[in-house]
Amino acid sequence: MRSFTIAEEDQMVKVRDIRKRLLSLFAMATLAGAMVLSPSADSRASDIGVRMGYYFDANAFSIGTELLTPIGDHPGEWYFNPNLELAMGDTDVAALNADFHYDLDTNSNAAFWVGAGPALLIRDHARVADDTDVDPALNLIMGLGAKHGSYRPFIQGKGILSDNSEAALAVGIRF
Repeated sequence: MRSFTIAEEDQMVKVRDIRKRLLSLFAMATLAGAMVLSPSADSRASDIGVRMGYYFDANAFSIGTELLTPIGDHPGEWYFNPNLELAMGDTDVAALNADFHYDLDTNSNAAFWVGAGPALLIRDHARVADDTDVDPALNLIMGLGAKHGSYRPFIQGKGILSDNSEAALAVGIRF
C-alpha cells in the first residue's frame, strides 16, 4: 500500500475541490440555459414560481425558484420543471434539478402530478471543515396544485436518490 506525502495529499484535495467547483458551475450553467431556452410545444409562455420547504435528512429549511414549461403535442399533460433550491440548517444543501412531470387527468381545478428528473445535490456539512459532497441524484416527485388563475399555489414532495439520499417537502406559488 502506497503512502502519500503531505504535498501529494494537498494536491489531491485541490484537484478534488477544482473538480467539484467545475461540476457545480457546469450544472448551474446547464440549468440556467434550460430555464432560459426551454421551448414550449405551442409557443405558450412558461410560468415562473417560488417555493419554500424543508429537507428532512439535512434538518434544513429551503427556498427556491422554478420554471414550468409545457412540452409535447398534448399541452397540459407533460411539463419540464427545472428548479433550484437552497436549504440552510444542520447541513446546507443546494439542489439543481431538471424535473419532468406528468399531470394526471383529474377533471377538476386541481392538478395532480408525478414525475422524475436528474439533479445535482451539493451538501455542505456545517460542523465539519472542508466537507462538501457533490453528488448526481435522481428526483422522484409528486405534487398537487391549482390549474388556473394568475397565482397558483402548490405543494410538492420529493425523494432524492443519491449517495446522500434526502426527502423534501415544498410549498410554492406559480405565476
